[in-house]
Amino acid sequence: MKKTHSARPIWSRAKIVLVSAGAALTVLAGSLLTQWLIYDDWLHRTGPLRIVGTCIATGLTFLFALRWQYAIRERQLEMVRRMEMILSMNDRIRNALQAIECLTYVAQPEATEAVRQSVDVIDSVLREVLADSGQTHEPARPKASDPAWQNTQSKSA
Repeated sequence: MKKTHSARPIWSRAKIVLVSAGAALTVLAGSLLTQWLIYDDWLHRTGPLRIVGTCIATGLTFLFALRWQYAIRERQLEMVRRMEMILSMNDRIRNALQAIECLTYVAQPEATEAVRQSVDVIDSVLREVLADSGQTHEPARPKASDPAWQNTQSKSA
């Protein structure tokens, strides 16, 4: 799967596990340090640290962070899949519309203008959808008003 070009790229599973383990170890260290400061330094009660609660907090932190990061990753992968599907649909629709436009021009030259206008409307809607989705890659399609495009159309007829 491709990575996005966003501010936060899609993390691998190993990186997600490492980040979750880092969060859990931070909770473990912070909890043990807090216990040591409170019991030994402030209360002057030396004795064993309360490890069971600390380990439960560490495990829950690990699981929470892991699940949270996997959910973010799945959302990003789904967005990448949707963008690829939009690009694929866009290309297929443009190709089909250009084929219809060329066939109409060859079959009935007087009907070409109506078909060309419809193709331009659909093309503009596709461009708006791509612009709204954040995609910048658009295949260049010559406009009907472009003289170079009209010359190629008249030569093919």
